[in-house]
Amino acid sequence: MVYNRKQLVGNRIDEQHLDVTGTIHLFGGDPAVMAARIQQRVMRETGVRVRVGIGSNKVLSKMACDHFAKKNESGIFELKKNKLADTLWPLHVSKMFMVGSRMTRHLEVMGVHTIGELAHTPLAVLRRRWGVNGEVLWRIANGIDDSHVSLATHHTQKEIGHHMTLPRDYKTLEEIKIPLQELTELVCQRARAKGMMGKVISVSCRGADFDRPTGFHRQRKLDDPTYVAAAMYKTVMELFQLHWDGMPVRSIGVSLGGLVSDQVVQLAWFDPYEEQLALERVTDQIKARYGNTAIMRASSVTASGQARDRAEKIGGHYK
Repeated sequence: MVYNRKQLVGNRIDEQHLDVTGTIHLFGGDPAVMAARIQQRVMRETGVRVRVGIGSNKVLSKMACDHFAKKNESGIFELKKNKLADTLWPLHVSKMFMVGSRMTRHLEVMGVHTIGELAHTPLAVLRRRWGVNGEVLWRIANGIDDSHVSLATHHTQKEIGHHMTLPRDYKTLEEIKIPLQELTELVCQRARAKGMMGKVISVSCRGADFDRPTGFHRQRKLDDPTYVAAAMYKTVMELFQLHWDGMPVRSIGVSLGGLVSDQVVQLAWFDPYEEQLALERVTDQIKARYGNTAIMRASSVTASGQARDRAEKIGGHYK
């Protein structure tokens, strides 16, 4: 069995898969008992309430955590494969793992609106349309996942990103700029902590109307890798302004990919890289010691800023 839990790592929250096939007998064979023990110990040692999704594979445990455990009172949910018709399948297809705004539009054009409808779409149709990716979608909708839980799964990180759902529709560029900058600074802060720079910057956004989805996901490759927020934010805004259709935005995301070690840096004449990096490293130290709200931009305390509110949450939920 695979358990998907939230784990405190440094000053951030990650999702982790646990394969407890060989230890579940120590808890009477009851996954809910083991999940409750995990919750109790994490709460006792960190003061953080974790959510636990339970499933027979990684796909089921992740969706159990994302769509059910995070929303029920116990914070624990087991998504059973023989109960998908009553639990997972009624959800809108946009809720499914690996289905973004663009794929949602494609599926809705095909008449596929729920995860159940996707699960019952002939595999041949999906393979003809999207090749192997079509089969991946079909397998996820049907709760099929043959991948194993491995200690090496996250040893090579492909990208560092942050996403947030906004508390309301943001309608103007001026107010959207603020959370985009906050996300950019969070991404670069994490990248510097890992000693990794990135050459690929990605930006995504989405509207709130699932019946008429709007939004985009675009990326741009840089000439040289960076983890300086001032440099990254310039590209973030260029991508956003180029692809935003002017419709209200309800969720946004920023990520840094193409990661490489920061041990080798290409410098340029008259480039303020060193000064910018030195300034951002000082802010990293302040935030590491006193918290992310110890030093903020003035824009973050306006009605459009989300940095202070996010600092009071763990994994998107209030502590």
